[in-house]
Amino acid sequence: MLVLSFALCYLAMTGLALAMSRQHKLVLTGAPSESRSRLLRIGAVLAMILALALTITELGGEIGGVIWLLQLMLAGLLLVVLLAWKARWVVPLVALLPVGGGLLALVG
Repeated sequence: MLVLSFALCYLAMTGLALAMSRQHKLVLTGAPSESRSRLLRIGAVLAMILALALTITELGGEIGGVIWLLQLMLAGLLLVVLLAWKARWVVPLVALLPVGGGLLALVG
């Protein structure tokens, strides 16, 4: 469950980054429309809430909140490194991390 939570944190951070025109132009083509930007922000907030719920369910309220904040920080760091180094890897990781996390949650 924690891998899925990290994947959702990465998804949320990517959504927040792509809601800004500079990163959207870097990763995708052109600036985002106002409605796409709003949709990306709302999706990012929902992914953060779901990731928080998963960590609290898995680890309890006290440590779950701390682990969630650490996962947000690490997801943001991973995103910054990818945007600076290999921007074309950002979108494939958005698809691969939740699928891998979901498979690990089903197996484990």
